[in-house]
This record gives sequence, C-alpha cells and structure tokens, in this order.
Amino acid sequence: MMAESLGYDSTLHYGSMNYDNSKLNEEIDSIYSEYKFQIENDLSFPEQRLFNKKLDRLYADDLKVLMGGPVQTLLTGILGLIILGYRKASIEENGMTLLDWIAVFLSLFWLREVFNLVHSFLVGIFYKQPDFFGGDERYISEYYGLYPGTLPIILGILGLLITLFVIFRILPKALQIPFIVSGLIGGISGYIIWFHVVGPFLLP
Repeated sequence: MMAESLGYDSTLHYGSMNYDNSKLNEEIDSIYSEYKFQIENDLSFPEQRLFNKKLDRLYADDLKVLMGGPVQTLLTGILGLIILGYRKASIEENGMTLLDWIAVFLSLFWLREVFNLVHSFLVGIFYKQPDFFGGDERYISEYYGLYPGTLPIILGILGLLITLFVIFRILPKALQIPFIVSGLIGGISGYIIWFHVVGPFLLP
C-alpha cells in the first residue's frame, strides 16, 4: 500500500512485498555513468542538483516503504488496546463479547515484534550468523545510524509487555491458560502451514 501510494508497482509474496523502483534507479545510474569522475571526487557537475534530488527520493521512499509494515502493525495493535481499555470494565462485569475478541486480536498484532525478535535471534544462533536481528525494524535502525538491534529489541519488549497485559489483565482468569495454549498451537501450526504449504502456492 505504501509503495503504491508513492507511485511504484508492488508485488505481494507469501513472506514479503517487493516494489519496482527500477525506473528511478536507472535515472540515477544514467547520471552517475555520465559524471562518475565528478561524483566520486566530490566535484560539481551540471546535473548535480537533479542527481541529489533523485538520490534523496530513492532513500526517502525506501525508508517510507520499510516503515509501512511496522507502522501499520503497531497502529492496528494500538487501536485494539484503546478498545480494550474502553471495554475493560464491561469485560470484568459481563465477560467477553465479539467486539472484545476482535479488539484482543487487533491488539496482539504487537506479537509481530516479539516473533520477529525471537525468530531472528534463533536463526542467528542456529546458522551461526554474526548478528541476531532482521526484518524491517533492523533496516530502519541502520538507516538512522543506530545499532541494528535497537528497534527490534525495543519493540520486541514492548510487544511482550502488551501481550502479557492483554492476557493477564484483560482476559478473564478462566480463559487465560486456554488462550495461551491455543495461541501457541495455532501460531506454530499457522506459521508452518502458511510459510511451507499454503503461502508458496497462493503467493509464490
């Protein structure tokens, strides 16, 4: 959605989204090829302003696309939390309604941050990679010159705290353990089915 709002064609895959910024890259490469010596030696050249403008747009658009997924996820989670905060007294008095369950589902979009952190950490250990962070959050951190794990760790901890709050402070006590067990079973099986069976078939 973000890429298309910026004028790019995008392609959705089962585990990622790609967008086509080849036209802008070609325009930058064309200017670079013509004035390679000047650019590499920090000299002025006739199309310098246009080159810098296009380069700035490339970086800015890339950042916007990177931020689109996490921001949409976090805003969805915040919306769920707002609804639950408003409904908390009613839940305690009358139990869960359909609206409350929808709000729980929305608020747990924050689990994306917990999953990404744990998943990338385990992959780093299993494959003996030099770092333990991945996903858009890592690249956003690096874009701002921060340690790669800055956003993954901060958002992962926030996601965990929000998840614990929803489960142990919002859900009725009788539903907490069944919810955790069913969530673990459903989350693991859903991940396997989507990323290894259904996803590659529907959105290769």
